[in-house]
Amino acid sequence: MLLGATTPGLEILSVHHGLAIHALAHERVWASRGGRLYTRALLGGPWQLADRLPEPAWQRLLGRSALIGQTLRLGIHSVVPLSSRAQLIVATGRLWRVEDGRWQEALRFDFRKPARLGVLQTAEGLVFCGEYTLNPRRDRPIRLWRSDDGARTFQQVFAFPVGQVRHIHFIQQDPHDGALWLGTGDRDAESAIWRSTDSGETWLRVGGGDQRWRAIGVAFLNDAVVWGTDAGCDAGRFTNLALRWDRQTGALTTLAELQGPVHGVTALPDGTVLLATGCEGGANEIDRRVHLWAVRGSGHPQEIARFAAGLQPKRAQYPVLHFAQGQAESERIWLVGRGLLAGSLVALEARLA
Repeated sequence: MLLGATTPGLEILSVHHGLAIHALAHERVWASRGGRLYTRALLGGPWQLADRLPEPAWQRLLGRSALIGQTLRLGIHSVVPLSSRAQLIVATGRLWRVEDGRWQEALRFDFRKPARLGVLQTAEGLVFCGEYTLNPRRDRPIRLWRSDDGARTFQQVFAFPVGQVRHIHFIQQDPHDGALWLGTGDRDAESAIWRSTDSGETWLRVGGGDQRWRAIGVAFLNDAVVWGTDAGCDAGRFTNLALRWDRQTGALTTLAELQGPVHGVTALPDGTVLLATGCEGGANEIDRRVHLWAVRGSGHPQEIARFAAGLQPKRAQYPVLHFAQGQAESERIWLVGRGLLAGSLVALEARLA
């Protein structure tokens, strides 16, 4: 049993402390520990060291501690497998293309990093990267880059004008029609979900103008798109929601009220959508727990697990639960908990009970 965890709807198969799971792709699981990239077979087996981030020795040493690494934002932040041999690695200030041990700087940021779902490889092989910066004064255009050559080079394909949005929360591809979806935040006027059918060159707003349209990602179903609101500690007493957007009518329906802002969303192969809340310390949070919800078909969402928050400072990492990218390809669920009582960084392999 994990310390501070209650998991009636979740069967935990394995626990990995200090490991961040990033993606499921090409029949493998991709993970990192500090600046080290690991992989293993999707259905099990030992972890194998695949590569190391080129970083100074002091960063490599400090990054061995999950708590210190999270506080200083060291190591590998996210991984997008391009093929069985090539990966995109997001580290502070850079997007690297790695193939057969060769590290190429594909894009250098003038901000820290894109959001967790801010880098995308489409089914057609295009690669996108969206700008996620604090931007407190709203005084910069927010850019979207695209690569047409397998992430070897990037060009700006679109930019939101100064003051229109604070930053880009996600970019994803709808598997049903190939359209791109993108989310922005954070104030009411900045919160919106957008859709593009021309490879990111122009964007049509699906909806926006209030906190219901502030999301860190969406889950695509045959008849709907589902997400949870990311109304954080700056959103007053707005109650976070699980929402369903109907593909046919465009109607937005509230499925349930949630305990806090949603920082994790994914769809499983059977169409079940999972939503995970975080603890930012806002007035709109019910408790000091991270909650995991399941939305099955047209039924009412059910809470299937909860995890107590840890004691580490919020500056280091507020409590949150994420999912591996590519989760729709696997019945096994990979969760990454940060700032929990169970550990400052812990990965869980699980399945629905």
